[in-house]
Amino acid sequence: MKQKVSRRQLLATCAAGMMAGLAGCADPDVAMFVDRVSTDREIGQRATIRPEPGGEDAAIVANATANATEAATDGPAERPPFEPNRPVVANGTVYDLHWESTGRFETRTEYVVSLSVHEDDRETDVAFDELPEIDRDRLELFRRRVERYADEDAAEESPPRATFQHRYSDAEQADSALVPEPEYDTIAIAGYPVSVDVRSTTVEQDIYRYTTTERAPTLAAFGRELRERHRFSLTGLSESERAFFETVIEDGSYFQGSLDADHEAAFESIADRLVAEPALFVDAREGEWLLAYDGTDYWVTVDFVRMEEYADRLERVDSL
Repeated sequence: MKQKVSRRQLLATCAAGMMAGLAGCADPDVAMFVDRVSTDREIGQRATIRPEPGGEDAAIVANATANATEAATDGPAERPPFEPNRPVVANGTVYDLHWESTGRFETRTEYVVSLSVHEDDRETDVAFDELPEIDRDRLELFRRRVERYADEDAAEESPPRATFQHRYSDAEQADSALVPEPEYDTIAIAGYPVSVDVRSTTVEQDIYRYTTTERAPTLAAFGRELRERHRFSLTGLSESERAFFETVIEDGSYFQGSLDADHEAAFESIADRLVAEPALFVDAREGEWLLAYDGTDYWVTVDFVRMEEYADRLERVDSL
């Protein structure tokens, strides 16, 4: 039996050009993912977001369900700190999350860390692996870049440099050896001395107010509602279309170019059927549908990566 590949794994691997076994993978046209949803609860899980416990998003949801809450944006200006594209789950209950700008602002301190690789024999103060975990995490991408630079076959024209800006919580500052004041001037990474410069900067943030309305008492109740209102039946398929769709069910995914030309034609026929129905969720060129096929319910996700003729036809249901 073939091992199923998740949507995220497949697209990420294709983007890296690492799945040589899939023809055309490095230049994808479309990716389709089909998962059986056997219960109303499974449908509800697909159609909701449960923020990671202990995280900032979970705190926003918990406080909003209790008595509304306010939170400052943690990204680009005029963007809410948490902007889910589907209902959220808290304590087993499904909520619609609402947010609006308060028109007020707050300021906070962030730190700008600049790193420069040098090709001389200057002394280093600490090895990368000896840094606190918070610093290793923040510098991990740069460490990988330096390691690639150290590979003679992939050497860059000039030594790597990088600057990143992050917020550090009070606890993270207490654990860090780089902020608010660096304890080291030079770090050893992949055999190279890397100089470190740190400065603080003040950032202004929009403050958003979050509220919730209960959508369903349980995930199962929400899933049942979606099934009754938005599931459609995929029927009347030709023999080749049935063979294609059942192959995708078995494999869990279809990647344009991984099957033969007949299957590509079958995909396009089924894609026409899908985009003719409003999707439960639409995000850029991706749509998600709940459909019934041969007596079984399936959650179907299609990312029309390079197929604009289909992506342009995506429409979301008027309301969940």
